[in-house]
Amino acid sequence: MTKLTKLTMLPACLRGACLLLALALLGSVVVAQAGTPKPAEPAKERPADNDPDAVKVEDGHDRPTTYPRIRIGGTRPDAAEPAADAPKFKTRAYLLDISDAMAASITVGNSEEMTRLERMVSEMGKSLTRMAERPGSTRFNIVTFGTIQDLAAGGEPWVANADNAQKAKDWLKKLEAKGSGDLYALLKALFEQKPESATMMVGSMPGKPAGISEEELKQHKDVAEFVLAKVKEWRKAGNTTSLDITGIGLGQSEREYYKRLAEAMEGTYLDA
Repeated sequence: MTKLTKLTMLPACLRGACLLLALALLGSVVVAQAGTPKPAEPAKERPADNDPDAVKVEDGHDRPTTYPRIRIGGTRPDAAEPAADAPKFKTRAYLLDISDAMAASITVGNSEEMTRLERMVSEMGKSLTRMAERPGSTRFNIVTFGTIQDLAAGGEPWVANADNAQKAKDWLKKLEAKGSGDLYALLKALFEQKPESATMMVGSMPGKPAGISEEELKQHKDVAEFVLAKVKEWRKAGNTTSLDITGIGLGQSEREYYKRLAEAMEGTYLDA
């Protein structure tokens, strides 16, 4: 005899009670399932947020951002001492302006029109090609200001070779011009890490530096002169990193300023 047959043989009142009890139990199961919270997904963190050396600064564009302590001076501070017979590398840093000023069009040669950013990427490609022709002798990294981008993503500078040069060229093609360039923050990182040499390609004047009070800025004619004064201060303290500067579509007064900045860092200035 089936359970259904047994149920139909019960008095009507008992059958009704059993049916109500069954519906109540079913409803409680459904409610319990509906109210069970889904397990929380683990929070996602950007790699730079996990960097113990990371500090917060304004990236000059849309929000405060994690500014990774870029590796442009060789090994990390917490790295083990290299072996005595380890190969020696010279480190070169590239500092690139990708502020919104780099979206402006310029005329190259007699008639070719392109943006400052396109011109800079073209010039960087040539530099990477030349560096790759001397494989293994140099490590390099590319860091941008305007918005912060770091080729090595907080890791060690890359070894110069044909493969890495091509990867860097592909990375450069994805850059966009936006933001106000906080050159001061990047130069400060450069001087702290002391690579042997650096090249900066720039198409705008220095933007307002993050973390510097108005009182300190007022001690100088403008932001540009504040940056220049700081560079001279760092050099006087014994830093020997040289900086070559390439101007991209700069006006005459801007050229004169960056010539002074390059001279203060024992580098040279060129127009691209």
